Amino acid sequence: MKRNYYLFLAIFLVTNIYSDDVLNETVYWELTRVDSKIEEKKYDEAEEILRRWYIKNWRSRSYNKAVIARTYGFFLFQRERFDEAIEKLQVAYDEKALPIAEATSLVQALAQLYSTQNNIQGAKELLLKFIEDAKRQPKPVPGMHNIYALTALIYATEKNYDVAYDYIKLAISLSSSFREDWYQLKFAIEYNKEDFISAEISAKELLLNRPEKKRYYVQLSAIYNILEKYDLSLATMEVSYMKGLFDKPEEFTTLASFYLYKKNPAMSAKVLENAITDDQILFDSKNAKLLSDSWLFAKERIKSLDVIEESLSMNPNEEKLVNQYVNIAFSAFEWKEVINGIRKAEKIGIEDDGKHDLMIGIAFFETKDLKNAEDSFIKASKSKKYADQGKAWLEYLNALKA
Repeated sequence: MKRNYYLFLAIFLVTNIYSDDVLNETVYWELTRVDSKIEEKKYDEAEEILRRWYIKNWRSRSYNKAVIARTYGFFLFQRERFDEAIEKLQVAYDEKALPIAEATSLVQALAQLYSTQNNIQGAKELLLKFIEDAKRQPKPVPGMHNIYALTALIYATEKNYDVAYDYIKLAISLSSSFREDWYQLKFAIEYNKEDFISAEISAKELLLNRPEKKRYYVQLSAIYNILEKYDLSLATMEVSYMKGLFDKPEEFTTLASFYLYKKNPAMSAKVLENAITDDQILFDSKNAKLLSDSWLFAKERIKSLDVIEESLSMNPNEEKLVNQYVNIAFSAFEWKEVINGIRKAEKIGIEDDGKHDLMIGIAFFETKDLKNAEDSFIKASKSKKYADQGKAWLEYLNALKA
């Protein structure tokens, strides 16, 4: 695609004259022959024609020499002989014979070529010199917005963001149409300058013009988050989600976490459950905990417990899951599950300094198993942290017996 672009540009500039100067008729037909040779893939013959006319003695500031050098340069670029291409294109520009509109296109192409060959300084010097020349013109120079944008990109590459910002704003102000790459650069500069208010405007512009691109929803949401506009940040992510633009696991979990943070746990659980069902995220211990927490905060303790139980079936020895299972079961008054969970904790050797003894004692008490309840409270009464509660329950049991 890139090669075709430069071939088109070369042919276009050869056959379209924008100045009072014109090509020598012989040169014109010779360059037409070059085009024909290229079409026939007779590259050696095409280059021989170009070389012969390039080395010919021309008068100073010759339009013919400039067009030949330019055509030769683009030909060499097609052949991936980049250093030679740069040399010829630079000669075409230095001839100072091209009308300003043609020179603008040449400078743009040459600066890009310099940059691709890591000669950033060469590209910058070329662009800045041309900008000075353009300022001396009696009329506005067509295509300067492209020159300013390229200059902005180079300064941004050098992390000279203030100068880059001035140039990219100037480029955008002169353009009659939306340029996505320019607004991307503007946003990146604003972000690096920590000018988040301006970055918000750029992010909105990108999203407005390219609503099908997920990255711009993420970008705008991130800026809203930095500016502490949390409701707008969540709303932006929601729109992206509803449009079906999420395709990475972390996007679903981030949205779910955001819902949880904004105290909408039911939506958090819904996002996670749908993502798990559609195989968009894994049902691993981390996501199981997030889903369980979501249902728990939604006061759906049974659903939360079911999630942990399913996760435990795959990770039976994970202490955090076992403890979470016990705590949720206890808060849900699911006494059989409390007993079952604590037995699992004992099996894998979890130590808790009396807490589980107290909890399982209460579970036994609630299920009318007073003998096991008494034994558990005796153990709890011998712990450091839960001794008082264990003794209180024992006194209560003794009172019931009396």
